[in-house]
Amino acid sequence: MKIIKLIPLLNPLILGSFFILFLYANNLGEGIDFFEVISLFLIVSIFSYSVFFTSIFIFKNVSKASFYSLVLLFIFYSYGYLYDLLNEITFISELSRHRFLIPLIFTLLILMIFQLVKKDWRLENFHKIFLITFSTLLIINTFTIINSDLRKSNPLVNNIDINLGQKYKDIPDVYHIVLDMYPTEDILNKRFGFDNSNFINELKSMGFRKENMKSNYISTMYSIPSTINMTHFYNSTPEQINYMGETHYSFSKSVEAFYAKNIGYEIHEISTDNIKGFYGYFLGDFSRIFFKTNIIRAVDDYFLISNNLLKNKDQKYFNENINELVNLSKNNKPTWVYFYSRPPHPPFIFNEDGSKNLVSNPYNEFAEDLSDSWDSEDKLRFIEQLKYVNKTVLESVDKILSNSSNSIIIIHSDHGIHNYTTYNFNENKNMPKEAYEELFSTINFIYSPDKCIKEDQLIKSNINIISTLFRECFKLNIEDKENIQLWSPGSNINEFIPIKY
Repeated sequence: MKIIKLIPLLNPLILGSFFILFLYANNLGEGIDFFEVISLFLIVSIFSYSVFFTSIFIFKNVSKASFYSLVLLFIFYSYGYLYDLLNEITFISELSRHRFLIPLIFTLLILMIFQLVKKDWRLENFHKIFLITFSTLLIINTFTIINSDLRKSNPLVNNIDINLGQKYKDIPDVYHIVLDMYPTEDILNKRFGFDNSNFINELKSMGFRKENMKSNYISTMYSIPSTINMTHFYNSTPEQINYMGETHYSFSKSVEAFYAKNIGYEIHEISTDNIKGFYGYFLGDFSRIFFKTNIIRAVDDYFLISNNLLKNKDQKYFNENINELVNLSKNNKPTWVYFYSRPPHPPFIFNEDGSKNLVSNPYNEFAEDLSDSWDSEDKLRFIEQLKYVNKTVLESVDKILSNSSNSIIIIHSDHGIHNYTTYNFNENKNMPKEAYEELFSTINFIYSPDKCIKEDQLIKSNINIISTLFRECFKLNIEDKENIQLWSPGSNINEFIPIKY
């Protein structure tokens, strides 16, 4: 009997936990931070019980208070899903606006208070059914998450002899640095009027080999996974495609990381998308998505303060994350570091001196959807941010080599400039050379103490950077993939078209 009396007290927590795990289970492979999920459980628990105990104060009855709080919380947590669903139904989409839904929900909740106060309802059976139903849903979602973690090994890995313990006693540290949307010096000169020779010459003076390359894809979500897995999305199986998509958010799952671990490296993954401190744990990506699925979305859509709070501000931690990269060079163990930097890619939040421009709405998406062009202010802000990236990268590389001279450092970009020529593939299947150069031209610099990758050896495209590294510097039998450029028309990742220009 005592356990039955606890059911109304447990149900608000179970309901909140269900919505968190439901969202988690539907975003597997997205690189969700476990501690962020835990922090969201804390927030949801505090909020759910705040509603519950407020309801007890109103109704003076635990069973009624639990019933009312469950109705309110269910509406609160499911509002975003309901809003999207109603807006998909054409004939009621105009009525499915926040301005209509919120007053309607508020009115119904007020009327429910009066009904519950008047009626002498016994709700024990409701609470039992609710507990069984949502506990079952919790178990199903938990099983989905666990099953995903226990699935079979990497479908991209081939059987290669990687036991190098007898061949190399003093293996170099490896730093794989990706600078998002960093164009070649020709593009910077022609399109931005910027001379990038200082950055190039500094790297050359440190001993880096330079090769201007071509990316194989024009977006990060395809380019990086194909690079770190040494595999094309093009002609891959659905299982391989899905797995490569996951490695975009989790480098440790990639083929590159798999080989490095088996060689004997300690793997580290750093990204400027890593949010530091309180904001990272309580208002990170997963939390922001969760807020978008509940009634806070209505506030977020209307008020700038909320909108700015929930905006993705990951990039502003660029300096903190690159400092973490430098600190790893002090590690005495063989270290393989993958570092992804979103700068110089938009949003443009850094001035040349590193000061942050967080006031003038830098979180624009003009270069994200391939539909807009760059005006003179955009170009200026891009160059300002690029100059800061140049300065910081040079300083960091110098510190890494000072801490660990036996290092291999790879610096490359993932793709070129997005649609600066306003090229439309759907209207013109034969890509103009100008558009081709803008979209696919990428930088590549490689430093190795023994020059294992020779100056005259051409890698040509991003997909073969890591295979060349393993083959030439670690003697692994890995073949290069085809040096082709591919266009994906829309969001269908199973459809790629080889580019002609």
